[in-house]
Amino acid sequence: MVMSKPTESKRPGAAPAKPRNRVLPPLDPKAFSLEGYMADDKTRVFSFNGRKLVSVLGRENFPGERIFKLPTKVVESANRQALTAALLPCRLGYFPRAKGQKVSRANGDWAFTLLYCLDGAGTLDLSQGKHRITRGTIALLRPFEFHAYAADPGDPWSYYWIHFNGTVAQQYYDVLTTGGKNTCIAVQSDLRFVETFEKILGIYQAGQAYKDLVQASSAMHQLLGDLFGQVCHRSAVQESTATRIERTLTMMRKNLGAHVSIHELAASTGMSHAYFTQQFRKHTGQSPRSFFNRQKIAKACVYLAETDTKVESIAHLVGYADPFYFCRLFKRITQRTPTMYRQSFRKTSLAIVEPDPRHE
Repeated sequence: MVMSKPTESKRPGAAPAKPRNRVLPPLDPKAFSLEGYMADDKTRVFSFNGRKLVSVLGRENFPGERIFKLPTKVVESANRQALTAALLPCRLGYFPRAKGQKVSRANGDWAFTLLYCLDGAGTLDLSQGKHRITRGTIALLRPFEFHAYAADPGDPWSYYWIHFNGTVAQQYYDVLTTGGKNTCIAVQSDLRFVETFEKILGIYQAGQAYKDLVQASSAMHQLLGDLFGQVCHRSAVQESTATRIERTLTMMRKNLGAHVSIHELAASTGMSHAYFTQQFRKHTGQSPRSFFNRQKIAKACVYLAETDTKVESIAHLVGYADPFYFCRLFKRITQRTPTMYRQSFRKTSLAIVEPDPRHE
């Protein structure tokens, strides 16, 4: 959104001023509508200056969700005030464990869209390619460009979303994404982002008077400013490859009971899957999958030796949903079945030996 320009006296023969590049057109109150209507139970239609924008939606109404949308007249009024015309969050919300959630916008949205994945995972399709969104990832999308996103079927995300606009929105987008090159931004776990989302939701739930809009605008500046601070810090502090690989080793050891894909580990280091695998093998002498499996089996050995937990339960404790696969993998690495390992350990009372990677 931009402010309406005051009428200026034109000198005779003066050339018309050229419009600024990449600034959204001003709102036309007669043509603009934030109040989208449902063409059917899956399709929502908006109008922006006579341009139709269609959103195809999946499941909605998630338990625990919170949504807020500014009325059209409030947005139009805010567009005429200097402070709120600069930057204004217009729609926002929180979807917890949004299983089955899908959004597809062939022509994009009329506003900038920011997604922040708090937990779980999702996918984001853009004209430039497909991205996997995981915990701690922020995606920033600009108006009028195709995008589609959906929750992961097995591990649906919990995420905040916010639509915002204003005369400085494009500048924020440019500096945060390096001109659109880095749409997805991995950020450190930072409660400030959650607190700011919640602050804006709280402001709007309390009211939509001008003072509330100014506070929401200020909080939006804070959110984007904090994000910019992380982007700058990440660019200034370039970790070595060895440091990033060591960080994934720690991540593996701390998540032996979880299913963490190699793609997710590679994404956490900022490397491609192929380059991450190459560097991991160079650093450890093993593939990422081999190392992770050995760590899981070593943990399973501890459970077998020190507890009476059933083998099937131990398989789940170390992240294997299929106990038969777990038993086959255990035997391949240790040369014994889990039951044989438990029996031999208790008969001999020998110390646990780390599995030999040469047998894998």
